[in-house]
Amino acid sequence: MKFGIMNLFPVADGASDHQVLRETLDEIQLADELGFDSIWLAEHHFSKYGILGSPVNFGMAVAERTKRITIGTAVLVLPLHHPLRLAEDIAALDVLSGGRVTIGVGRGYQPAEFAGFGIALAESKQRYQETLDVLRLALTQEKFSYHGEIYHFDDVTTYPRPFTPGGPPILQGTVSPDSFRERGAVGEPIITSPNFTPLGIMQKNFSLYRQSMQANGFDIATYELPFMQQVWCGDGEDGLREAASAAMNYYKSVGKVIPGSEEAIEQERSYYAAVAKNIELLTLEQTLTHGGNFGSAQRVIETIEMLREQLGINHYIGWLRIPSLDRRSALKSMEEFATKVIPHFRAADQAGRRTDGHHRTDEVLTTSATQAVIG
Repeated sequence: MKFGIMNLFPVADGASDHQVLRETLDEIQLADELGFDSIWLAEHHFSKYGILGSPVNFGMAVAERTKRITIGTAVLVLPLHHPLRLAEDIAALDVLSGGRVTIGVGRGYQPAEFAGFGIALAESKQRYQETLDVLRLALTQEKFSYHGEIYHFDDVTTYPRPFTPGGPPILQGTVSPDSFRERGAVGEPIITSPNFTPLGIMQKNFSLYRQSMQANGFDIATYELPFMQQVWCGDGEDGLREAASAAMNYYKSVGKVIPGSEEAIEQERSYYAAVAKNIELLTLEQTLTHGGNFGSAQRVIETIEMLREQLGINHYIGWLRIPSLDRRSALKSMEEFATKVIPHFRAADQAGRRTDGHHRTDEVLTTSATQAVIG
């Protein structure tokens, strides 16, 4: 089991853009020292909901501030990028980090982001697929040609070439049952964050993915199955409810940026309408029970064990820096997770981990070092 942290880069009331970027960079360095395996950077534009427009460029700073942690994107909004420039930037990050890169990609959903770049939301599917096709070619081949409806290239090579042979792994953000089935059938890696999705539906989706892979000759045991979820790890009813309240505030903010009935692609209008209605009716108690993984270290461990058993996940990504949650509380939760949850899952294979190709051990940062990050 691997463990990561998610970063959305929201700007809360009273905070500055500069503060968010600098503090998040400090927190990522802390995560590296605490023994987390990965960090994940979200892309958003034109609002305080998330202010990081270029996760790959921010990843350059992360590469220089960290030693071992994998730098992931969750996700790059492909329709908003030119595929050749994106391939160049990803390869540069791969080189500077020494191959510590995983690229999560998605189609995007916020009308204001598409409007800001002058791209029709209705074109998102076509642009997503063509950008993904070209990106894969650019990262794997030194000379290629491509002719789609939008992009046309002849005998082109992007530089620098990736550090990782064949380029970094590319994971596709996956939500619907059809997507799980289709991506499993062709052996495409996925990443998902099914907030408020009942466990039974998630089981069906992961089962569809697993069955499709097996039916088409792919060994799922060789794949990572990442799963993102909001997390607060700690003791005390006050802290628990504070974390759940912050999570609920985040979900409410999502309701303000998802497409309205006139903005959404026709086939997706009913889905977004249902999401908006569920968010509007959301309560604190529902958030506590279904909106994430909140509670003591033991409770958090039990939830992760259940997800591993029921879904087969092997890479758990926690949104430990929940938007609007007090930073001290979030960092204390991160340390609690690192000192109690991660060791529980690593104990069985610790001996093997110490003799792997990297010859590394997992070191735990002390409370005093966490205080240094808080400042």
